[in-house]
Amino acid sequence: MTSARDADCGRASVGSRYHPALASIVSDDFEDDRSPGCVIGTKASTGALRLGVDKEGLVAIDNGALRFQPLLHPGWARQGIAYGPFARSAGLILGVAINNGHNTSQGGPIPESFLGRVRQWSLGPHVDPLAARLLAWLMAPRRRATLRKLRCWLASSRKASRSGTLEESLAIGFYSSVAPPDPLVEGSGFVLHAAEAENGELWLRSADRCLSAFRRLKNVPLVYVVALRDEGACYYVAGPQGAHGVGGFPRLRPVGIDAFDRTALLYAGVHQAALGQIGFRVDTRVSSVQVAKAPELIAWYGSAHAADGLQGNQDDLGRAEHGGAWRVLGDQRLVRTPDGAVALGTARALLDPHKPSGLIHAIVEIRHADDRVALLWKADADGNGLGLECDARECRLVHRKSGTDRVIARDPARSMTVGRKHELQVLEGYGELGCYLDGEKIFGEWLEIAEQASGTAVGISIAGAGARISRFEAHPTEVAMPSSLDFAPPWSREGSRLLIVDSFEGRSGDIAGRQTEIGGVAWKRSLGVGNIVADGRGSAQIAASVAKPNPGRTLYTLPWSAPDFAELEIAITPPGTARHEGHRGRAGLVFWQDRTNYVTCSCWLDDIYGGASISFFPKRFGFEELYDAVWTNVDRRIFWGRRLILRVAFDGNDFLVRIDGEPVLQKSLRDIYPHDPPLRIERVGLVSNWEWGNDTGSQLADFRAWA
Repeated sequence: MTSARDADCGRASVGSRYHPALASIVSDDFEDDRSPGCVIGTKASTGALRLGVDKEGLVAIDNGALRFQPLLHPGWARQGIAYGPFARSAGLILGVAINNGHNTSQGGPIPESFLGRVRQWSLGPHVDPLAARLLAWLMAPRRRATLRKLRCWLASSRKASRSGTLEESLAIGFYSSVAPPDPLVEGSGFVLHAAEAENGELWLRSADRCLSAFRRLKNVPLVYVVALRDEGACYYVAGPQGAHGVGGFPRLRPVGIDAFDRTALLYAGVHQAALGQIGFRVDTRVSSVQVAKAPELIAWYGSAHAADGLQGNQDDLGRAEHGGAWRVLGDQRLVRTPDGAVALGTARALLDPHKPSGLIHAIVEIRHADDRVALLWKADADGNGLGLECDARECRLVHRKSGTDRVIARDPARSMTVGRKHELQVLEGYGELGCYLDGEKIFGEWLEIAEQASGTAVGISIAGAGARISRFEAHPTEVAMPSSLDFAPPWSREGSRLLIVDSFEGRSGDIAGRQTEIGGVAWKRSLGVGNIVADGRGSAQIAASVAKPNPGRTLYTLPWSAPDFAELEIAITPPGTARHEGHRGRAGLVFWQDRTNYVTCSCWLDDIYGGASISFFPKRFGFEELYDAVWTNVDRRIFWGRRLILRVAFDGNDFLVRIDGEPVLQKSLRDIYPHDPPLRIERVGLVSNWEWGNDTGSQLADFRAWA
């Protein structure tokens, strides 16, 4: 059946029951602009049919990327794109380059009443008088988007919303249909889970559940890769250099393995269930979807640098399938059987790939209550290192040093079942450690290991005649992108010419009229009535306190000579020393075209929330759509009394925000407003922002600007 919208778009609706012939290779770079609701049923760059679902007619293509917009009624099987079907085969891979709108997106009620939200929208950031603001809205080009926003708020107001909060926003992977009803319980794929103050939590399907790979995933463009195997899949992720938890593009970080899924016929897809948080609007952008065969991943162990199925009939382990010869410690003995390696007594064996391993995985089994198995990593030649031990009673994290074992953590709630095959894996990197039994995290929250082992060997330990280990594999912390995938790197630009420096040494007082040390240009208060005051000894301060916060948004700017790019840096020390002192941080940077067109990027720190964030507010054509602001939660990266370096690169359209060198937020103004021209940068400088409250005295130092 063809809807009126489908007919207007000149194509047929393609739903979950559509089954074309088996597909092979797909490459879709979204070069063909398509209006909202007119994507499903069209053809990809290589001619493959774009399948999927678009219940609310919101999926579009513009500016070289697919666009998912916030749903009026969040949920799965309502918005997504898919390709296929594909027959499961080892080495078949899906790669997706995507910038999820917000990795902590949630579907649920807005925190205030509908009328309360409309009132706040009307007031905006408390910069323009109400009458002037409403007139600017009437003149602005986005009235239709505002009306849809109002409908979303009405549908998600506490009174109207009938459902609870949806905590999962995005799914990427291989599924049994073009519109999976619940990617949390089927398929081989990633799921993005809202982690509140820690922003995003990356989940992946493993052993019939969602395994939590890591938290603190920021809002930056990422490449997700799912590599199918004859059974299960291996998962990889890459992002901007230095981003938390991911490989630095084009390198991929292996983040998990599933050993059991056998679904034979699969669709590759990207599916969005929720976008934004507490009523803020933000779109997801997919720049490329690729399905290909990766010859280098056809072996059952994929990208591992040490691996062995450990099966056969042999009275020793000998050479591994990949990674050299096993070294069994001392006079202990391990033998191969058709069901895996077994020990004659208690035995440990090591392989040394001579570089660190970030992901270790094996299939393990015990047949008696007193059997025990373990994965070993970071081991030296004597077997000292880390071990994840499991038996029928509990799981333990063990550190062996000088031949003596010390239990670092234990979890009696997680244990093995006699006679059942289990999936055991370890994920380590970025100062964090995750241990998993059948995809379930052991030891509760992440463990930050204070006592690091330094070896590069990995291996196994078996105790008891009924204990068995098979399909052992260890992957490097990062691997090369498969040669059959071709993704453009995420936008990145660094200033090469240092044009302005102000250390705030010398002259004290309000910085208006003060000349910079390098560049020789003068500060000007371009907006607001607050003050930023230099102490003459290497810092400036927003002149405010808990009793008398800064009176609304205040901008101090400098003339800028390179209108197509600027990279700014400022050292910020938020006021106060701890939570519950009443202090708030709102300091940051501004890129200014004129009074009606500018963007601010500022810190947000407040007692009312258990974390902190970086927020980006655009004002275009005289109207600032408050709820189009984009942000990323940064947990404790911003904290009272603790100095941080905020650095922002911006070319009038694309921007990248770093805190202390870590990329935390990257978007494009076209992600927010697809038809706006780039902002022309005429001035740059500092902001004390209004964001549901005002700054109470942040300290600023070492302002720098590069072109």
